[in-house]
Amino acid sequence: MHRYRIVSVLLALIMLIFTSPLLHALNETVEESKEQNMHQGWREVDTSTERLYRKVASGDVSGALHTVKKLELVLASPGLFDSMTAEQIKAITETYVDMKRELHAASINEKELSHAAAKFKLAVDAITHPNRSMWLQYEQVLRDDLEQMVQAGTKQQWEQASRLWLEHTDRIMPAVAIQRSVQTVEMLKSINVLVMKINDSPASRDQARRALQDYEPMLMKALFGHAKDSPAFANVAEDQIPLRVVMWLACIVTVTLAYVAYQKYRYQEHHIHAGPWNKSS
Repeated sequence: MHRYRIVSVLLALIMLIFTSPLLHALNETVEESKEQNMHQGWREVDTSTERLYRKVASGDVSGALHTVKKLELVLASPGLFDSMTAEQIKAITETYVDMKRELHAASINEKELSHAAAKFKLAVDAITHPNRSMWLQYEQVLRDDLEQMVQAGTKQQWEQASRLWLEHTDRIMPAVAIQRSVQTVEMLKSINVLVMKINDSPASRDQARRALQDYEPMLMKALFGHAKDSPAFANVAEDQIPLRVVMWLACIVTVTLAYVAYQKYRYQEHHIHAGPWNKSS
């Protein structure tokens, strides 16, 4: 009985020695197959997204709805999101849902639908073409928008420039979230909050312009400075923005907005106390 146990253990060890490489090779084959299926799935998503974008651009809503049905089947493929971070999954799914909502609206707004389709297209492209993503072509567009906001001398000029900035940054935001760090995304969002909250007074625009001038180099470097190093299906290798910088920018935005609110309050108080009824007293 003791000899039988020794033989059994030896046989088990021999089997383990010879089968381990086979199991390892089998696991590698399975992983390679899963990765190939994932890449193939995203290529199908990319093709369908391009078709969807063209249907929307040409006003073919019926064709766009038909394409969405096929696209949804591909997006439900097993393992499609396995190599993505939570931020990346959120960016692509929320953008898809927003686009689908615009497409199914009772009264379709062509401009909003086109914008939503472009956002989704850029987000998908950021996944499928990480080293030459289309959203990177917005670098000069954003620089021009910033320059126009900084140089805006009138309310009308500011409104026009800021509207373009917000539209362009909103369009690329999901793609940015897919390829850039959380800190970079938060910095861009903080600047957008500042731009959106500016009121009509010249003082508030001056505050915003100074903040934009101070943080433009850092923001542009974070967004576009290391785009060529983008690996597939992962966050881009970039210089990480320290959290304290993002927090400091948030503080700057908060203080600026508080100052803007104070200026608006002073203006309203002055308007009330210096109203036309005081002239007759």
